[in-house]
Amino acid sequence: MAIQGLMVLESGYVGSRDLFWIDDPDTDVVGYNIYRSYDTIYDWVRINTDIVPGHSYRDQTTLIDVQYTVTPDAWIEFGEFGRYGFKVPDNVIYSSIDKGIAFVATNPDDVIMTIDGAQIRPALVEGIDGTIWLPQTSVLKRDGGISETRLGNPITKTTAISVTYKKLLNSVDIYQNMTRTYYTVVPVIFGGQEKHLPGAAGTEIIDTMQIDKMDYMQKEMIRRNSWLFEQVAEPAYLMFRKTKGEACGCINVDTKQPRTGCKSCYETGIVGGYYGPIDIPYIDPDTATNRIMEEGGVKVERSSKSYLGPTPIIQNGDLIIRRNGERLVIGNPTYKSPRGVLLQQEFDTHLLPARDTRYFIPLWDPNRMVTTYNPAFSNDGNEPVSNPLTDPTKTWENPEVPVGRTITFGRIMS
Repeated sequence: MAIQGLMVLESGYVGSRDLFWIDDPDTDVVGYNIYRSYDTIYDWVRINTDIVPGHSYRDQTTLIDVQYTVTPDAWIEFGEFGRYGFKVPDNVIYSSIDKGIAFVATNPDDVIMTIDGAQIRPALVEGIDGTIWLPQTSVLKRDGGISETRLGNPITKTTAISVTYKKLLNSVDIYQNMTRTYYTVVPVIFGGQEKHLPGAAGTEIIDTMQIDKMDYMQKEMIRRNSWLFEQVAEPAYLMFRKTKGEACGCINVDTKQPRTGCKSCYETGIVGGYYGPIDIPYIDPDTATNRIMEEGGVKVERSSKSYLGPTPIIQNGDLIIRRNGERLVIGNPTYKSPRGVLLQQEFDTHLLPARDTRYFIPLWDPNRMVTTYNPAFSNDGNEPVSNPLTDPTKTWENPEVPVGRTITFGRIMS
């Protein structure tokens, strides 16, 4: 038997979520394991370290201290111009948590470093890539010559250097509403064995977009909306803007902004820039365009409001690609969630100018193309993906459907 009545609520402690459920009546149950997944109901990750004995759990952002002894292969610069720098195994060093947000370390005092047993303050800590720089071993005197070393004995690759820093153990981002987070609870019996797999059929699964359960009326609202959208919408593609991933090398080290016109990240700062495409019905009201004469020529602007069902969850910066080649950026999405159940999304679309970098994004990129859509599946466990029918070889029922016609029109004419 599985637990019942699972609920997920934003807690009174900023930056965390509280889970509540009804205890499993089985007397052999000694506690519970909590599992979490992003945008899918398959890639479950256990988030509790010890078995939870009660019927509640708080999921919150947590940092832990890590002690690391520098190895010879950790050095990224050794002695050149008196500079010594090394990387820690974790990619990012954190300093603290404030209002539920983990902040990256930027201050030398955010870590504790010892050299041959003596505590030495680092010259610089670059938490964003886990790099720590030692103070220079010597400094120039104003009247010429070299002063005594700051570190005492000369640094070698066998010098005993250890550093204590903070790494991210658990992250809870309650501000990213466009990411649907799923939770499930698995009872544990004597001996540490789980009663069932996380997400097994018939078990409780709940997501952060849902406070109350969806009832018949809400399901019927979605079904009728979907039918209506098919009658009036045109087939289009949706591209998700990446918010996490490998940082692009075009980012300016001072401003932290990506380079304009970069064809690696398309000005997102994340390599690849976008993932998709997936098929969506797009409701375009054909709002009148504005033509503006600028120094570089004529600029065309068009803004309009559109609608979408409860999935996929869209966010600012996502792209809609129409069959006539137009590319529109999504802005100001509003999530209609009566009783905490996401039913519909409203959003603005803005036509991108013809010379915008985002027109260079290939619609079918074999390195980025996805083949299934959340929340049922995922391609690598990290990114939501699209409908199995979405691939370069897909054809609509009538491939000659005029631009702007609806999905239903295409079926009638096929």
